[in-house]
Amino acid sequence: MTGQADRTGLERDLYLNVLRLLETQDSPTGSMKEVLAGLVTLAQAERAYIELYRDETAGERRWSTSHGCTTTDEEQIRAVTSRGIVAMAIASGETVHTPFALLDQRFSASSSVKQQRLEAVLCAPLQGASPGVLYLEGRRGAGPFPPEVVQVVENVARFIGTAAQRATTGSHSEAPDPTLPFRQRLRLEGIAGRSRALANVFEQITLAAPLDVTVLVTGPSGTGKTQLAQAIHDNSKRSAGPFMELNCAAIPEGLIESELFGAMPGAFPGARRTTGKVEAAEGGTLFLDEIAEIPLAAQGKLLQLLQSKQYYALASPRLAKANVRVIAATNADLEQLVAEKRFREDLFYRLNVFSIRMPSLAERREDLGDLVDGLMARLADEHGLPRLRASPGFYVHCEATEWPGNVRQLRHRLEAALIRACAEGATYVEPRHFADGRQGQGACSTSFHEATRIFQCDLLRRELTKAEWNISEAARCLDLTRSHVYNLIKCFGLTRK
Repeated sequence: MTGQADRTGLERDLYLNVLRLLETQDSPTGSMKEVLAGLVTLAQAERAYIELYRDETAGERRWSTSHGCTTTDEEQIRAVTSRGIVAMAIASGETVHTPFALLDQRFSASSSVKQQRLEAVLCAPLQGASPGVLYLEGRRGAGPFPPEVVQVVENVARFIGTAAQRATTGSHSEAPDPTLPFRQRLRLEGIAGRSRALANVFEQITLAAPLDVTVLVTGPSGTGKTQLAQAIHDNSKRSAGPFMELNCAAIPEGLIESELFGAMPGAFPGARRTTGKVEAAEGGTLFLDEIAEIPLAAQGKLLQLLQSKQYYALASPRLAKANVRVIAATNADLEQLVAEKRFREDLFYRLNVFSIRMPSLAERREDLGDLVDGLMARLADEHGLPRLRASPGFYVHCEATEWPGNVRQLRHRLEAALIRACAEGATYVEPRHFADGRQGQGACSTSFHEATRIFQCDLLRRELTKAEWNISEAARCLDLTRSHVYNLIKCFGLTRK
């Protein structure tokens, strides 16, 4: 067994190879082979193999490379993975680890498993726009892979999939774009991305926008429901009219009716003639965000507006007509609220004429590259900062990080990273610029980046000492530019003793 000191060294070298892979602009094959070689050594495995596929069925190979495999070995592995193991890993999104494939009922029927008498197999799904797997095969008689090895393999798989995807396509912008036909016909400037999930949303916008029907936008918090509502308005017959937004959760219960319908003098002490959102949206669209938070008392008046296109301003005896289209949005389960008598059933049906769900960021991870580019450019303009580009490693970091707060959380984190990078005078926004804001990262992502940061600092310090702080010599040994070395010295706060 590998000693603890040796294991730490092997992990360090492995992570450094992953970093080099993330930063490379060239073909990934050479760097990927070094990563696979490091995994084989660390895991004491027989061989390792990585493969990307063209579609979710994993039937057509797109790109592959291996360590410790002949061409025949790769064909055998491909036969094994194509008959259950890879399909299970991709479909479940979870690592498949079997200590003895030959005796595992899930795979024992495979002729390839029988022929090769496979024992320990570890297959981790890759993250990225294309499905793929990282496959490790154990040595005969060595038993299952230890839990710490499984953890390392899963950590590495979170990053190398998106790195391979980007390297094989040149960049994320060159990947197939199923949203393009819709972008050519519709105004969709406020929604970034090119995923199949987003294309499905655009298809629904195509159906709903031309019709003057009420639309209910659903989906998790922070996904961009406001932008979706704006897109419906921009592509409707009302696009020349106003787009008025009211966040029902942000208005005190006693003021929601006056905000919606306006008020006349005498409606309440000190009241003056006020214009409500309905009147302000005349000829256009009224967007009611967080509709689940509207009080029951106001729900009845909103129902009247939807049914008759008429309403009463507070303290007004005159029935006013409204020429508005209503779009509502919520991240709550309205049907459950109806069952709990907290939301009117008749109002729910009036709102839910046409429903569009905005997917979470986890459902469209391949959009992260476009989102990062668009948000960083917008944030730079808002704050008057330089338009810094993201490094390849930064994209991979974003794609491998969990974003439970969706696009809203991503925007806040990018804002902080951009500010740190500009303050540092960096040329690119790097993963380390996330260092002081770890909210929302999974434990694996945090530990991975903290480990690689420590390894980078330690390696740089050793090379600088060896070169007697000759920056050019240290840069040559590390295969970095002098400016990059200077940036790292400043980032890590290294000083010559």
